[in-house]
Amino acid sequence: PSSTLIKKNVAYYVDPTLTAKIVKSGGGGGDSVRYTPYKDTEVSYYKMLTNVFTNVTRLTTLDKAQIAKDSINYIISPDIVTTSSSSSPFTWPPTQFDITLTSKITDPEGKVIAEPSVKGSGSATFSEFKSDFSLSGKRAAEDALLKMQEKLLATPEINTP
Repeated sequence: PSSTLIKKNVAYYVDPTLTAKIVKSGGGGGDSVRYTPYKDTEVSYYKMLTNVFTNVTRLTTLDKAQIAKDSINYIISPDIVTTSSSSSPFTWPPTQFDITLTSKITDPEGKVIAEPSVKGSGSATFSEFKSDFSLSGKRAAEDALLKMQEKLLATPEINTP
């Protein structure tokens, strides 16, 4: 966590259709992998936000009354784009995984304040992922989330008192 948290009440919101979204991308040997990027990163994204802001709330709907009741300063919604591949024709899990993570930050009325974006990358060799087929994806997610944490802390539009 950051030693200097941004003193703001934020809520994060992910549309339920995105949480259920299944993505298919490349693996090795012409195979592909399927995963749910929003669902798979939800807890980690929340934890990253708690490392940046003093108060983080999860919204299940964009209910104006709830936003006002919780004195929310910003609503943050992630956008996740992934790609994967493998340099090996013999192993189906991806050896390379990339995540582009954008955090759309709006005020309570929906006006966009900032949209910081980062790219995280992760790789894994067969000897590393033979017991964890999603290792390159986990590494890419960690890389993207750590970069997003730094980027949010350095975003001037949300760092004002």
